[in-house]
Amino acid sequence: MARAIARDHGGNVVLVARRKERLEALCEELRTRHGVQAASIVADLSRPEDVERVFAEATRERVLHGAILNAGVTYWGEAMKLDWDAFQALLNTNVTSMVRLSSLLLPHLIEQAGGARGGAAGLMLISSVAAFIPVPYQAAYSGTKAFILSYGQALAQELRHTGVSVTVFAPGGITTELLENSGLSRRFKAGDLGMMTAAQCATHAVRAFVQRKELSVPGLLNQTLALASRLLPRGLLAQRTAAMYRPGH
Repeated sequence: MARAIARDHGGNVVLVARRKERLEALCEELRTRHGVQAASIVADLSRPEDVERVFAEATRERVLHGAILNAGVTYWGEAMKLDWDAFQALLNTNVTSMVRLSSLLLPHLIEQAGGARGGAAGLMLISSVAAFIPVPYQAAYSGTKAFILSYGQALAQELRHTGVSVTVFAPGGITTELLENSGLSRRFKAGDLGMMTAAQCATHAVRAFVQRKELSVPGLLNQTLALASRLLPRGLLAQRTAAMYRPGH
């Protein structure tokens, strides 16, 4: 998404992630190829103190007009076997940091938007198609994404008259390191029906953000799944999903 923002919109970016070398390499790439300003903040958003520091550093002597809260981790396996500390880290990364950063960023963004006087600023929260359907063997992950979906859509209504848009982006499977690190790459691979590359998904996400959509689900298959979640019993959908995600099958 940073590449899409710099390449397609000439946007300056502040990038946040855990790995300093990769951040610095990406910043240099964006400066060299697209002539934009790019800064980085090394942080682990499962750590509350890092979340506070990210906001402080991102807004120090700098005006932000938009924020994409994209940090996320998952766990694939039986919910009862998820270590408690690992669950807390997942919850902190996927939910707590997102809520805290939202609460810190929104007053800043509202100020930049000038209230309802015609300015514009935006916040994007990354959910998942897993928010619409309970996903056995990814129970904690799908639960956090359901929270983001509900929270983000509610925020969008509360902020409707402030000049700040809230976009919830809910993609399906993406071929990233998240898939590799969780082991899900053994089940779902690039080229499978519904799987997107990170670049493809980023294009959809940034377009939705720029267009100030309140909810965006990319891809026909994902849109069909989201619609099915409204029409079919959730228990039936969870049963069918379990057959797909059950480890060892």
